[in-house]
Amino acid sequence: DVFLDIGSGDGGLVLAASLLYAPSPEDEGGTAREENSIAKAYGVEIVPGLVERSNVHWSNLRRVLDQSSLGRHSANVEFALGDVHEPNEDIRRILAEATVAVCFATTWSAGNADLESNKGRTSLQGRRLPRLSKALVALRRGCRVVIIDGRLDDSDGFEWEGDLRVICPDTAPYSMASLYTRQ
Repeated sequence: DVFLDIGSGDGGLVLAASLLYAPSPEDEGGTAREENSIAKAYGVEIVPGLVERSNVHWSNLRRVLDQSSLGRHSANVEFALGDVHEPNEDIRRILAEATVAVCFATTWSAGNADLESNKGRTSLQGRRLPRLSKALVALRRGCRVVIIDGRLDDSDGFEWEGDLRVICPDTAPYSMASLYTRQ
């Protein structure tokens, strides 16, 4: 898989995914483990300072892994500065490559106001994210998408698969993770 965190902040989720789901060179039976692994992990972030911080964290993780005798490794990682709403060539490439994407939509509410249909209210008042939904049309067909505290539009080619209630102190009392497949 190719993992993508949209609005990756300081890169923590990208680095965790790259480390926890890295393809191992060989399992105990001598064959390469490919199932449920992440070959590449991307983070896309609009704030330059957070992309810089992400790259520092990635550099630190690589150094620790290189010095470790545990034999741990990670998937390839790349952080990109950009906006999925107005993607440059690099962001379009990343969106087209992703097979698994996640977005914590709790931070996207103000930028997703749909003035006509919501009469100026933010889209999380109904948890709809029309601008994000339209931007993610660039994801490849079959891409699995998890949106935390938001909803994509079926009309943009996203099939809703289900919800998972996540108890989270940062978004008390809970957050809702919605799973979609890009059609």
